[in-house]
Amino acid sequence: MNRSAIYLVVLSMSLFMWNCSAESANDSDSTDQQGVEQSVEEDQGNYLLKQGFWIGKLRISKSQVLPFNMEVVKDSVYFINAEERIGALIVQEGEQLVIEMPIFDSEFRISKNDIGLFGYWHNYAKSPDYKIDFTAEPIDKESYDNRFGIPSSSNVTNFEGNWETTFDIGSEGAYKALGLLLQVNQDVKGTFLTETGDYRFLQGNAHGDSLYLSAFDGSHAFLFAAEMDGDTLRGTFFSGNHYQNNWVAFRNDEFELRNPDSLTRLKIGEEFAFTFPGIDGKDVAYPSPKYTEEVVIIQLLGSWCPNCMDETKFLNDLYANYKDKGLHIIGIAFENPETLEGKIERVKELADYYGIEYELCIGGYASKKEAELALPALSEVLSFPTTIFIDKDGQIRKIHTGFNGPGTGPYYLKFVESTNKFIQKMLNE
Repeated sequence: MNRSAIYLVVLSMSLFMWNCSAESANDSDSTDQQGVEQSVEEDQGNYLLKQGFWIGKLRISKSQVLPFNMEVVKDSVYFINAEERIGALIVQEGEQLVIEMPIFDSEFRISKNDIGLFGYWHNYAKSPDYKIDFTAEPIDKESYDNRFGIPSSSNVTNFEGNWETTFDIGSEGAYKALGLLLQVNQDVKGTFLTETGDYRFLQGNAHGDSLYLSAFDGSHAFLFAAEMDGDTLRGTFFSGNHYQNNWVAFRNDEFELRNPDSLTRLKIGEEFAFTFPGIDGKDVAYPSPKYTEEVVIIQLLGSWCPNCMDETKFLNDLYANYKDKGLHIIGIAFENPETLEGKIERVKELADYYGIEYELCIGGYASKKEAELALPALSEVLSFPTTIFIDKDGQIRKIHTGFNGPGTGPYYLKFVESTNKFIQKMLNE
C-alpha cells in the first residue's frame, strides 16, 4: 500500500474516532442538555434564539449561497464544520442581535423574522465596508448533515479518495493542492492541502455527479462546487463574495506536495536577527543572551489567519511541554490595524483567548512582502504561518512553510509526532 493510501486509511480512522469522541461527549452531557431542553420547552422566551440546530447561509453571489451548520445553546451559538465547533455569544443591541466572532475581526449583525434570521456578516479584517448578506433558519436534527439541502438519492458518484488538484487553472498564479475526501452515502468531509496551508474542515454533500463543500470559521467563507467529467473533477472555488477561481482534480494516490521545509531558506552570508516591539511594551530581540544554548522557534503569524491559529494552539502545547527543558518560542505577528497600538490590541486578544505563554511581538502590517522586508535574511515569505527552528548554537535547522492543521487528519498527526521528535533531538544535543 502506498503512502497516500495509508494516509487515507488513517484519515478515515481519525475521523471515525473524532465522531466517536463527539458522540461520547454528547452522551456525557446528556443530563445537562436534557435540562436545557426542558427549560426551553417551559419558557423559550428566556433565550434570544430558538434552541437547537440551524442552517446559516451567506449570499456570496446572485446565484451562489454558502451554507454552514450552527447550533444554538442558551445564548451562545456554535459554528460547525465537520469536527470543528467555534463558539460565540449572542448579544442584544437595541433591535439587533450581534454575534462577535472570537479572535477574528468579524461579526454578525442580524434581526429576527418569522422564518429565522436576516442581516449581514461583516468582515472588518478584510475592509471596514466588507459585508455579505446572511440568513438563517432552524432545522431538525435529521437535516443536520445535509447542509446543501440535497435530495436523497442512491445514484451518487463516489468522491472519496486522494485528488491531485490544480487551483486557478490556466493562470500564472495556478497552484497545486492535495484533496483528501471521505464519503458516507451523500455526506462528504475532507480538506485540500496546499504548499502554504490547508483549507481546514470542509463539509458538504454529493448529488449525482456533483460535489458541494463549504466552511465558515469567522475569517474565511469557502465554497467548493464541482462536477465529474469523465475521470476529472472540474469545479469553482469561492472565497466570500470577493474571489473565485476554477480548479480541476483527478485521483492520484501517488501525488505529494513539495516538502514544506524546502521552500524558504536563509540567504547565504546573512545573519538572522530582529528587534520588534513586544505586546508588553518591551522590545523582543533575537539573537539575545537570554537564548544562549537554548532551542528557539520563531513563528510568523497573524491573528486574522485560521491556519496560524491552528499552529498557535499546537505551539502553545509544545511550549508547555518543553519550556522547562530549554525551549523558547517567539511569535512575530503581522496585523491589519494601521497603528502599533491597534496591532498590539489584536495580538493581546489572541494571547488571552488561547492562553499563550510564549513571547509575542509585532513585526508589521499583514503582508508577506512586509514580512520579507522585516526579516531580510529570509529568501522569501510564502505563507502565514512560516516557522523557523533554531538550535542551541544559533543555527537555523529548518524553515517550515504553512501548517497542516487538524482538518488534514493524518498529515497533522504526522507533523505533531515528527516535530516533537525534532525538538527533543535538538534539546538533547
